[in-house]
Amino acid sequence: MRLLLLLVFSLSVSAQDMRFYVMGMLYRGPKWTPEVTEETKKLQEGHMANITKLADEKKLILAGPMAGTGDLRGIFVFDTDDLKKAQEWCDQDPAVKAGRLRVELHKWYSAKGIGILPAKK
Repeated sequence: MRLLLLLVFSLSVSAQDMRFYVMGMLYRGPKWTPEVTEETKKLQEGHMANITKLADEKKLILAGPMAGTGDLRGIFVFDTDDLKKAQEWCDQDPAVKAGRLRVELHKWYSAKGIGILPAKK
């Protein structure tokens, strides 16, 4: 729902309030397996730690899993318009390195300053 709100918001701003970002689409990689093992748990922990690190460094604006059981597993939105730089960040992810996930990167045009709004209390 929040992603939808971001998309709707981005449609209501002028071109001077827009910029490019990089969106990453995470898919099952060639070494993905459905089994939960100590190795897959460790890779998932490393994947989550990498997400946290990138967010703390203000490189990653948004990340999250996709619902369902298809090949598309999640998304990233990076605070850059440089595909090469975003690829370098993705290449550090343990799940990507291990081939459990693969990433497709695309330039994405949206409102400047996008992010997750705090939940209303």
